[in-house]
Amino acid sequence: MERPPDALKTFADRIARTAVANDGSELVHLLHLSGLIGGDGSLKDVQSLAADASDIYYTKIRTWREGDIGIWERRIEGGKSAFVRRLDTIDEWNFWANIGRIEPKGSKRRVLLMGESVARGYLYDPDFTPAMALQMILDRQFGEGEIEVIDLARTSIRYQIREIAIAARELEPDIAIIFAGNNWGTTAPAFPDVVRIDKGLASDGMAGLKRVSEDYIERTGTCVVRDIASAYQEKGIPLVWIIPEFNLGDWREPITNAPYLPGDLNVEWLGLYEQAQAALSNGDPETAERLALRMIEIDHGTVVTGFYILADCRKLAHDTDGVRTYLEQARDAKCWDWSTANIPKPHSITQQLLRRESGNCGYQVIDLPALLKQYLNGEIPDRRLFLDYCHLTTAGIQIAMGAAASFVLRSLKGVEAPWYALISDQIAPSNKTEAETSFLAAIHNAHLWQSYEVVRYFCRRAVAFSSHIVDLMLSYIELQTRNAAPMHMSEAEENILRVGSPLIHHYLFSNNDVRLDRVLLGAIVEVLEEAGVPAQDRLDRVRREEHSLKDQEIDLLGYYFCSASQQPQELDGIAWPSNRFTYDVRYYRAYWSYSRFIFVGEAGCAVDLTLTCRLPKPAPREDKITIEFNGEPQVEIPVSTDWTSWNISLPGDAVRDGLNEILVRWPMPEFRSAEALSKVTLKLCRRKFPDLYPVFGEIHSFKVANGQPAAITLPEVQTEASLIEVA
Repeated sequence: MERPPDALKTFADRIARTAVANDGSELVHLLHLSGLIGGDGSLKDVQSLAADASDIYYTKIRTWREGDIGIWERRIEGGKSAFVRRLDTIDEWNFWANIGRIEPKGSKRRVLLMGESVARGYLYDPDFTPAMALQMILDRQFGEGEIEVIDLARTSIRYQIREIAIAARELEPDIAIIFAGNNWGTTAPAFPDVVRIDKGLASDGMAGLKRVSEDYIERTGTCVVRDIASAYQEKGIPLVWIIPEFNLGDWREPITNAPYLPGDLNVEWLGLYEQAQAALSNGDPETAERLALRMIEIDHGTVVTGFYILADCRKLAHDTDGVRTYLEQARDAKCWDWSTANIPKPHSITQQLLRRESGNCGYQVIDLPALLKQYLNGEIPDRRLFLDYCHLTTAGIQIAMGAAASFVLRSLKGVEAPWYALISDQIAPSNKTEAETSFLAAIHNAHLWQSYEVVRYFCRRAVAFSSHIVDLMLSYIELQTRNAAPMHMSEAEENILRVGSPLIHHYLFSNNDVRLDRVLLGAIVEVLEEAGVPAQDRLDRVRREEHSLKDQEIDLLGYYFCSASQQPQELDGIAWPSNRFTYDVRYYRAYWSYSRFIFVGEAGCAVDLTLTCRLPKPAPREDKITIEFNGEPQVEIPVSTDWTSWNISLPGDAVRDGLNEILVRWPMPEFRSAEALSKVTLKLCRRKFPDLYPVFGEIHSFKVANGQPAAITLPEVQTEASLIEVA
């Protein structure tokens, strides 16, 4: 008799409990997800669903077809295969190199470069790419016209690199280089991993979920690497894999609360965090380090917060290796969290499996983390080599492609040459491109919640490379601040199109979020003022004209204003769409002890707030919230688990010209961790994001309006006599 896999036992118990509880709707969801409804219901059917089914991990992008290489279809011409870009894939063209046709292999040596957005040259592409850099290096070594680099890198590709790499063998390369691993994370889980999640949560809580996620990355990445390596070994084609690195020095994930922890550990965790922050501020890193270690002990390394505190402590102790270790652990901490918009990154698991499998599978590796460490003399990789979290600067591209060229020379020419002997200052984009890329990096970092200091650095770098950026920055201020008329291009957009190159057109208008942009516009204004260009008064004036509450009511939960709060987890819940899972609620949820809101006011103009809020369910309770305005407490309000609405008046003498800040401070919630985590599997079965983090409060609506009484001028009233007289 066959026995079901261990991972299915917990899930089967859940189905049984749901059936006994007579919860028909949830039972149907569970049975559909397991395949027991719609299949033959056999144990073999269920076991196959729980296996490591490769089709789950290697799902092709919708437009790809069998026999094609991504968006290029095969054409047989003179007995040889050419590949031509398909017109019906035009929506996907911008993810790839702008190559209409890949010719059949000729007399030139052929090098394939495949990978993700890092290999694509994100924020430099199409003006300057790693493939271009590699081609320039190799032309100098082999001679013009003797070697060709085929650029098959695609932005946003994940495990589908397997499909591209295996199909690309038809191009008859002499050597293939893959630069991938940043996008190998977890995703909204299918049935096999829901089963594993159910078991992991039941046995170890959030630590179990993290373990399941790490196993997913390890298992899937290993299959991808082995399949590609085997396919190339079969053809006798040398294969080189570039192990990606991360911007450890500058990139910071937003600080979040811990997810649901057992018992009262969430309360302890929050207390430890406040004490550790205070210890650091008071110049006591030893105490901060002890408290942070306890935070990590109780959250099992599922949160970045404790690791960042430890890294700061080690930095004060001038312990570079310690800083590196903790920043790597911070990078890896939230591999489990597919409930929010994840940042691409090469997890330690990915880097380690790429190193390990090279010995097992016979491919060569360029260990970029080790290479960059050597280049920086042991220092932490940062903005010198990265534009953001993982995308490389010109210097980073030069190093990676110099190392790749070194392998090509060894393999195809038998020549040994170190990477640093192969690169030069000529292998670089123009100053104009460098300036525009830096400006795009400033926008990208700001819109992903990075520090003011990092954003200002890239703004300064942009202006230093080319003065035309000044005009772009002034137009961008207008673009982000003016309420553009619908269906008409604004004057700011027209000017950006006129002044900026296709690089700006490619990235800015396709990716830009129109938002209040407190951090980004503040940095732009500071840099422009340093350059002698008056910008602060201009920004203040336009903000007053377009967004002051003096003549309008403002919805503080609208994306434009809510994005200025620098609380992305709250914003995700009301603004971030998913192509697989959805949220149960679309109103604002507070995942921290306070909620911040920003609006544009005018000094002396009183403010009226209208707030509808409640404490999170399920347990009925009552407590108080505090409203602070520009750092000063204003009022306490009783709230309960029922929606209640309040009108609050704030005096004009508390209002500033320009940006004003409202804080809603929430009471400590009741952490019902076991109850919350028990519902995770059922939420996943319903294709909903589960509640993995405690909620402090919920807001249905929050609006701010002019609190001044309107001045009313009555028309002159004509008497009956005067009317007669006029007649």
